[in-house]
Amino acid sequence: MNDDIFDEIESDDDEETEATVVSDTLYIPLANKSLKEITLAFTVPDNIEPVTVKGLTLGWTKSALHELSTIQKAACKGDSAIKNLPYASLRGLLEVGLDSAARIQSNVGLSNYSLNSKSVNEPEPFAYLNSESTQDIQKALRPIINEWITNFLKPFAEKEDGLVEVIDRLEDLHDRKELLTITPSESQVLPWKWNPNTGTTKHSNNYDYRVLVDYAARAIAGKEIFQELGTMKRVISSSGSLTTGMAELITDPITLPDTTGTFSLVVRLEVVTYPSLHQPLLKIDVSKRRWLSGLQPARYNSANISGFVFSDDYSDRTFRYTVLSDSEKPEKNQPDKKKNWFWAIDKDFEALRGKLKLPLKTPNGQNIDGSQIALGKASTERCQVMLTYRNGLQEGKHGIEAGVPEIDKLEAFEKIAEILNLLGFKPFDNYSEVKIKGTSHTKDNTASRMINLPTLLGAALEILEKGDCPDFTPKYLEKFKESLKDDPLNSLLAKHLDMKLEKILGGRKTLKFHSKSLNQTDELKAMIQANQEAMRRLYPNEKLLLVIFYEEQCQTELKMLQAIIRVLWGDTIELMANRLPANTHGPKESLPGANLKAKERSQNRIKAWESIVQQLALRKQRTFCLVMAREWYPDKKHDDSVNKPSSRQALAKIAGSCVQFLLPIEKTKDKNILNLDNFSHRVQAALKDLLWAHSGRIDDVKEKVDKWLKDTPQEARPKEIIGITIVRKQKGRARGSIEKTFLPIAMRLNVETGECELCCAYDRNSLQISPWSKFSDAIAFISQISPVKLADKEDVRRNRFMEFVKQIISNSVEEGNQPLVTIDSSNCVKLWSWLADSKMNANQINFETQSGSPLHEHMEQEWKGARIIRIRQDLAPGIIDKKVRYLTETSLEDTRTKKELTSTLEIPSASSVKGLFRLSATNQTGCVAYRDLNKF
Repeated sequence: MNDDIFDEIESDDDEETEATVVSDTLYIPLANKSLKEITLAFTVPDNIEPVTVKGLTLGWTKSALHELSTIQKAACKGDSAIKNLPYASLRGLLEVGLDSAARIQSNVGLSNYSLNSKSVNEPEPFAYLNSESTQDIQKALRPIINEWITNFLKPFAEKEDGLVEVIDRLEDLHDRKELLTITPSESQVLPWKWNPNTGTTKHSNNYDYRVLVDYAARAIAGKEIFQELGTMKRVISSSGSLTTGMAELITDPITLPDTTGTFSLVVRLEVVTYPSLHQPLLKIDVSKRRWLSGLQPARYNSANISGFVFSDDYSDRTFRYTVLSDSEKPEKNQPDKKKNWFWAIDKDFEALRGKLKLPLKTPNGQNIDGSQIALGKASTERCQVMLTYRNGLQEGKHGIEAGVPEIDKLEAFEKIAEILNLLGFKPFDNYSEVKIKGTSHTKDNTASRMINLPTLLGAALEILEKGDCPDFTPKYLEKFKESLKDDPLNSLLAKHLDMKLEKILGGRKTLKFHSKSLNQTDELKAMIQANQEAMRRLYPNEKLLLVIFYEEQCQTELKMLQAIIRVLWGDTIELMANRLPANTHGPKESLPGANLKAKERSQNRIKAWESIVQQLALRKQRTFCLVMAREWYPDKKHDDSVNKPSSRQALAKIAGSCVQFLLPIEKTKDKNILNLDNFSHRVQAALKDLLWAHSGRIDDVKEKVDKWLKDTPQEARPKEIIGITIVRKQKGRARGSIEKTFLPIAMRLNVETGECELCCAYDRNSLQISPWSKFSDAIAFISQISPVKLADKEDVRRNRFMEFVKQIISNSVEEGNQPLVTIDSSNCVKLWSWLADSKMNANQINFETQSGSPLHEHMEQEWKGARIIRIRQDLAPGIIDKKVRYLTETSLEDTRTKKELTSTLEIPSASSVKGLFRLSATNQTGCVAYRDLNKF
């Protein structure tokens, strides 16, 4: 890794004349020269000599899964929650005990689905081993399975009656070598074949992605990638399926001088494909994984924390474990006793502890739990035990910033290139930048920018003080100077917002302008004007009603919220404040029906909303609701999980309202100091989501279309822009299969008027497609759909989604709208196979069923005049600019001008690349692939 001083030097791409000290010598930067743009990916030539990898896969037998399923069902009997078998401990034992382990599925094949599968096929393998000796693996597995059954599975099963015989049968299967299957595996890693119709690479079986990425990861593991940071260690266990094409390698924990906090550098490898490329790409990414140095007390509903053990005895791998939030079980005679939450270690850590000789207790006799691990009390001379940092888990901020300098990414890429070159990999260089002559794109963030606290609060207080303020006073707050006798700013805050400077985090300093918080009065005025124009455009003949629902103790938040809304929207919105109805928010224990199931509790909450919602419905006015309620209540009790969805459904179903939630002002624990800056930011974000995102606001659509398609005849330009995607519970790209709960939606933007409409597809015993309606009305309608699904069966879901897409595009084309259609293939590819790289062909757009039979063919003929853009997220490799920075040695007495200086020092440098890049590959499909690097 490069020295800190080099990171500082390379951080600015512009030439400077300011002197820099390097190794006690004074230097002046002269120039910054770009050497080459590097894509962070590798490929192989088509004619590479075939590479075959042999190994073994590990899986359960059907008999074993039957017995293990019996144990799990007994453990779950009479309990609505699913109890997992202690598979985490088995995973830990396998990671340490099997030296040849290349990949182990995190649930080791014991997921609830696997245990209850009715498939007649053999169970899927859960581990891949870099070994060809079945005998050696059987020998290594015997003590591992013995220890797991004895120390983990038996204690789990003994809690239930009648399972002794089941354990006996499992041990008998183990003795007869019928518990696990060990199967030889042989795969051709390289080269891959390609589709003759599209020229795009295609895998031969589901394991090709995994085999290829493991082949590369195995070559890198145990080698030094970053200078003086030691060898890279492979993360063996995988949270995804065994077929995933991703692998991670990580450095030992790093501590930098004069900083607090530790971190590791992570190299992620991923196999991806691209349209028209004959071979897959192996892309790399470098990130930081920061480690905790302390841990806040556990709470109800705290998310699990992943941890890693770095052992000096294992130079090529690290071991994953989990810490989770748990509570002490109440005594039988004290069922209502307050629960005490703590950070418990999962069974995987217990398995690792024995094998890696980790301590049971701290030096002062405390049990090792998550809190002690974060403090370093579980580490030994040969093992570092770390917990992954996440915002909010420890007191204060981490001492290390997130993100990795581009120069470190370049260092990793060039070192990996040396290693992979021996295997036949070459750097991928088939990108070329798209240069648009005679025009430039300036990003307009008038509507999306955030106004800082000194500017926004100053404007709000000026309006409150003067009653009406057509022209804001720049730096209004600075007019109020503090004196020995009084502080007029304090009086102003107390008068209008019921707060004082000493109660604001940072005090007066927070309300002052400085280099990182500039005066934004002009930007604020531009935003206000844009807001008013957008409101008139989106809702020309109506005045919106914005209702703030708040809890009684949120008076300060309410006053500030009302003032901000008045500043940003003026009188274009009717504003109403109302107390939250009783029994709609709060801890489960304090609300009616505490012992009921979630569905019944939700019905109670919706009923509590009925009176006020019916009053809103009678107004027959377009309504947006901002609900301000706490997440945590006294005694660390969490807001009941059914409250938010119930509030949203009640307001949408009866009053047709769009809903957004906002947490009150954050306060410090000791003195209740208000984090006003954070609240101001969250208020603006919540209002933009509620009023603009829910209205589908996009400014200057026609101007942008005319500008960028000026060479296209007017009659051929798109009259509407359509976007098609699916909305899922889980954000981002689905790496595996898509669950049943998702909603296909289509959005269309009228180019002439800028009006945005939305429709969706859902199930009511048949495919239902809602009519196009205003964005806000459609969102309110979607909130009422329950259950959210397209069909129960996968093949029916696929067919219905394709029918939805066909109808949306075909109708637009028939109406002569020349639509520009964007389709989010990141998840939709699971529902329409034509979106896959290997099948995408503009000359043959087909809809096929899951079995491959045609549903609709040659849509390119029916869709003439439409432009289709497939958008894919999170797969394209990054691009960096390799540079060299020239400096010259100087001194305070040096009288030479900059032109007279010559370089005496060259420092490697790198920066990120912005722009639009085109894939330069032989194309036979009529499709062109682009890479957008956020220039626009």
